[in-house]
Amino acid sequence: MKRLGFLLCFILGLTGCSGRNEFDIGITVPAGSESMVVYADEQISPTKSSFTVSAGEGLGDTAVYLKPVEVQEENTYEEGIYLTPGVPVKIEAEKGGWFRIGASVQNPTEEDMEVFLHVEGVEVRIE
Repeated sequence: MKRLGFLLCFILGLTGCSGRNEFDIGITVPAGSESMVVYADEQISPTKSSFTVSAGEGLGDTAVYLKPVEVQEENTYEEGIYLTPGVPVKIEAEKGGWFRIGASVQNPTEEDMEVFLHVEGVEVRIE
């Protein structure tokens, strides 16, 4: 398990060194969920005072939410930001702060569903 963690940190470190700052963040939506906000396991940190998010695979019109994990400024991030597929949205957030990103997604099926948010201008770490 320690080797896997080390390898993951190494790979993420290489990714960060290459200047890549856009990711497809997967969100698992539990079976039978209705109108709830579901957050990704990964955490994001804006490299500037804002970042861009767009709907990825499996997402239609939805609202995107940020949940602060490690922040210096006491801002509220309670309101969702409306997201339409094909239209990137700029979100203001504390540079260097760490957040969980989520979306309001329903899944009336009997199986878990995976959807994606495409984010640009962030670093990513695994919770």
